[in-house]
Order: sequence, then structure tokens, then C-alpha cells
Amino acid sequence: MPDAAGRGRADVSVKVEFLRLDRDYAEVRSEVARRFEAVLASQRFVLGPQTEELERRLGTLLGARVVGCGSGTRALVLALEALGVGPGACVVVPALSFFATAGAVCRAGARPVFADVDEATLTLGPEQLAETLDREFVRRGERYVHRASGAWLATVIPVHLYGYPVDVGQLQRVTGQSIPVVEDAAQAIGARAGGTAAGTAGALGCLSFYPTKNLGAAGDAGAVVTRDETLAGVVRSLRVHGAGADPTEFRLRGDNGRIDELQAAFLNAKLDRLAQWTERRRRIAQRYRCALARAEASGKLVLPAAAEGHVYHQFTVRVTRGRDDLAAALRADGIETRVFYPRPLHLQPALSEFGRGSGSLPVAERAAREVLSLPIYPNLLDSEQDFVCERLLARLGLP
Repeated sequence: MPDAAGRGRADVSVKVEFLRLDRDYAEVRSEVARRFEAVLASQRFVLGPQTEELERRLGTLLGARVVGCGSGTRALVLALEALGVGPGACVVVPALSFFATAGAVCRAGARPVFADVDEATLTLGPEQLAETLDREFVRRGERYVHRASGAWLATVIPVHLYGYPVDVGQLQRVTGQSIPVVEDAAQAIGARAGGTAAGTAGALGCLSFYPTKNLGAAGDAGAVVTRDETLAGVVRSLRVHGAGADPTEFRLRGDNGRIDELQAAFLNAKLDRLAQWTERRRRIAQRYRCALARAEASGKLVLPAAAEGHVYHQFTVRVTRGRDDLAAALRADGIETRVFYPRPLHLQPALSEFGRGSGSLPVAERAAREVLSLPIYPNLLDSEQDFVCERLLARLGLP
């Protein structure tokens, strides 16, 4: 099984690992060494030229201002704080996501309000958002007030889950322009909906560069994205404890949210490969679709929703019956899979006080029982993918 960085241990029983970061690293090894040596020679380890270069290059790629920070989770907290989200506020989040989406809301002092997800995309759609607003809130003028707590709705956080690009404009038509959107684009760098880059359609967007992401660092790193220079300036200040141009004067109450130079250097070394790696992921996803089409036709699998701008951080199928048994059978065949995520947010013990209990968000709960992610990474070999498909079909009784 891979470790936290997806490296993988020497295990002769594993024929196809879930992730092989070492293969990606082999393509950029010399450039990483060159950049690391430059950082070490300069002895400038925080907010130096590597960070400036990374923010500039990502800004060009996304068409927005980019502020590097310590992690994707830190990016979410910084974005919420930049909007003034805190005690007395609440935030709508989809129930199917990594814990950080809701955890960041709690860290900011606000209350998460959980929404169900779309059956096809497993993301927050306009119908699910409208249903949540009707069920959970009362409209008072331009404000939405939470029925149970009296908290006001400060923002909505859609998640571009698995790299699928959410149409943020559709969500904004539900809430109106008075409610800002903070995009959780942790899994979706380079994804686009209607030509708009994930993370740039809302007031702010959040990226994660955790090692397993499509653009992964050598540890934790993230970024906040925005088209608003004023908000970008607030985030820049918050990431250095609230200081401004004068580093001894603090006008905001911030925290240490900086990205370090070695992480920025590692990301710069990889960034030139991102477009190529994304196209490889799309090719692998299309091969899966062709090979597994009859499994979907049989009703035993549901393939992930397709979108032109999908970047396939994960290729996640839904197993209509016996997901865990199928995963165990594939593991016996030497194939690693993963489940993202086996428990929806509103059923997490740490968040139970904010939810309505089991059965309240049926699509997310059913998806948590069915989702299974197959190996997908730029250097997955065709022979390895063919073996995954062969064994998967055989285990489904479709040899």
C-alpha cells in the first residue's frame, strides 16, 4: 500500500499500486535538484523568489491573482477569514467531501450547513442548493437566516470533487450576488467549467498541493485564488499574522499561513508538466470508460460523470452492490483501490451536532457506500490499466 505520499512499499503481492509518485518525480528530478540548490544557496526559505514565481505562473494559468499558503486547509481558512466569516455565520457545504471543507468552517468559528449532492456528478448542484436554502433558512431581505441557530448565511463552498468542474454560475443564480462563493478546488487545478478555471468563478478559490494532488508538493502547500485585488491583499496580510507593507504593524488578526520556498521550488519544477500530465489523466479516463462500458450497461457499475474540463484527480466509479467485497477481491488480485469518502460529513462524529442524522442526505449517504476510486496517474501503464479492467470485469461476473 502507498504511504501518505503515495510512494508505495516493496510488496510483490501488489501488481498495480493506487498511486506511483516516484514515476512523476523521475520526470522532474534534475529540475527539482537545480531549484532546491538555488534555495539552499540563497538561504531564503520563506516568501522568496520561488514563491513569487509560483504565484505569477499560476496566476497566468488561471487568469487570477494567486497567494501561496501552507496547505489546502489553510487556504480555506484564509479565504473564509478574508470574507469576514466567523462566529454568528454559517456556510453551506456539500456532504460528500474531505473533512477539511467543513473543518475549515469550524476553525473560522462559523457553522457548517450540509447539503446533499447531485446524483450524477456527486457535487453541489443548483437543485441541491435551492433545496438546502428552502429547508434550512428563512429569507430576510438580502439575508438568509438559519432556522435552527439564527446564524446568517455568509458563503457557499462548492467542491470540485475528483476534479469534476462545478458550474459556479448556476449556484450564484440560486443565491444571488449578495452571497459570495468560496470554491474548494483542492482536487481540480486546471479544471474548467464553460471556459472558466476552477477556483476563479467565485469570490475566492482554494487549491491544495498535497503530494497526491495533480500538482503535488513535497509536503503540505496550498494557494488562495481570486480575481479581486483587494481580497488578494487581505489574504496576503492574513498569511503573515495580519502584517502589511510594514512588517512590524499588524492591522488584521492573522496567523502563520505561509508557503515555504522549497515547496514552491518543487511545484515550479512540476508546473511545466501539468498540462501534459492532465492530458494523460484524461486519456486514461477515456480508456476506463471504453473498457468498463458494459459493466455500466449491466447496472453493476456507474461510471463518473463526464465533462470537457474534468481533470480526473480520481476516476471514481459507483459499485451498485457489494463495494467493499469488490475492493477486497481486487486487493486479492494485487490491485489497490481507495474510497473517497466512506462517511459523509454530516455523519462524522466531530460534526454530528450540525447534521440531521442518518437518512437526512440520501444521495451523499448512498454514494459513500458505493464509491470506489481506481488507479489513475499520469504514468500508469496501459498494461497495468488493462489488468485492472480485466480483473474488475471478472470480479463483476463479466469476463
